[in-house]
Amino acid sequence: MNKEWNIPSPCSSNFVQHIAQTRGLSLDESELSIDNLPDEQLFANITEVASRIQKAMYNNEPLVIFGHDDPDGVTSSFILYQFFNTCGYQKHQYYIPNRNIEPHGIQAKFIQFVKEGGFKLVITVDNGISSYDGVQELNKLGCDVLIVDHHLVQPETLPPAYAIMNPQLPDCKYPFKGLAGVGVVMMLIRYLSAELEHPIPQSYYFWTAVGSIADKVPMIGANRQLVNHVLKDWASIHGYTMDFLIRNFTRVNSKIDVFNFIQYAARFIANGREEGGKHTALSFMLQVSDAKADLFETLEKQKNAWESELNRVFKYLDALSADFVGNAFIFYDDEDAIPYSLLGTGATYIVNKLGIPTILLKQHNGRMVCEGRCSDGFNMVHSFTACKSHLIQYGGHPKAAGFSMTVEKYDDFIDCFNEYVQSQMPIETGIGSLNIEAVVTLEDLSEANWKLYESLLPFGQQNPEPILMLSKVKMDQILAVFSTDNQSLNVPQHKTVDVSFIWKNKNLIRVVDFRESIAT
Repeated sequence: MNKEWNIPSPCSSNFVQHIAQTRGLSLDESELSIDNLPDEQLFANITEVASRIQKAMYNNEPLVIFGHDDPDGVTSSFILYQFFNTCGYQKHQYYIPNRNIEPHGIQAKFIQFVKEGGFKLVITVDNGISSYDGVQELNKLGCDVLIVDHHLVQPETLPPAYAIMNPQLPDCKYPFKGLAGVGVVMMLIRYLSAELEHPIPQSYYFWTAVGSIADKVPMIGANRQLVNHVLKDWASIHGYTMDFLIRNFTRVNSKIDVFNFIQYAARFIANGREEGGKHTALSFMLQVSDAKADLFETLEKQKNAWESELNRVFKYLDALSADFVGNAFIFYDDEDAIPYSLLGTGATYIVNKLGIPTILLKQHNGRMVCEGRCSDGFNMVHSFTACKSHLIQYGGHPKAAGFSMTVEKYDDFIDCFNEYVQSQMPIETGIGSLNIEAVVTLEDLSEANWKLYESLLPFGQQNPEPILMLSKVKMDQILAVFSTDNQSLNVPQHKTVDVSFIWKNKNLIRVVDFRESIAT
């Protein structure tokens, strides 16, 4: 792969403990307990949000949960909807906009839905913080709006909502800012649970893990605690929908199996977009009748088609990015080769491949839309802020953001974005370096160390799967112990090489790269 290998000094301790120490991760299960999560009361405005919800429940006011059509938004909507159900409140509905039909945020179709339904309260989850005009229109209908979101805040354009709960607010004292949308909703439910003296079903933590992993939020801090709770206490976590999915999954016997199942569930509910605020995945999750099996089959077919389309897009991007050299990857899809719903996934694929800021653009619903992704050392939202005079709307996270603009602004934006990138990353780069975290031996890859290695879970942003290295080894020696995924690399079987790899499970390694062993 022609990457430069950055190889660390030999570990003075167990290599797993060394990785944890280098990353600042605790392997102490007691420290990772959800009992040690920061106090939800530190959220700015959580009292106002919870009080308005309780007022709606006590007065039997009709309310609607306005979600987002990705797994983070779907799980956010699901756990809040179900919590209301368990409290005996029955006047709530949900509305999940379809990004293929409607622009992001509160739009005319939803406003009409609220008007016709006579809703007095809207709760946005995993969105809303950039919907100034939409909130203003809902206010004109006499409808209060609670925004429960996690996306970055633009203080000068905060929507005129009844109350906003978002860790990114300047006056929010909640110490961990990296929660997913479903993580913020979970903190609200924990607060309401204490106020109402009503228990939280443990399955909500599973769906919080699903949404968090899918949204690629940092797997550190409170996120790590939330997901680790599911990994550690898996035997005591049950729910009708997750139990249904387990019956169609290979096995769930270990922490890595649970982690893989969480990822499977995230892929499964990534489909299901419909019209009119309906969503097949959310309907499946809520369904308790025999219709659940039919909805499962529909979603399974959609997932398989989605994965096939994803593979086609990845091959297309491989061809586009072959031999690319530059400090940012910019591609305008004027041939409509990449579906709008896969722009973000495609941008992530390029970032993982090239390690540089990536933006993919195309025309959609009469506007130019963009999804941008980046790795450490660059802030996508800051780059869009620098060019906001050319945009209609933008928002997101430092490493994942998007915007819309008029087609006429394309050239001006590209000039502005390139200028910003040049100011932040003046040196052009090709394919990035490979950061090895530990040099190990085959003897180090023991069952005992695998158990310890699972304590590094969950993997994700800021806690990626470690890249390890076997030095001066032959592939046939590795194959005597492990199954291997060579990722189409033609690794010589009998030649002595250095192999960089990811330890996928106790019996499987995925080869990342190899090189001839350097004589010492």
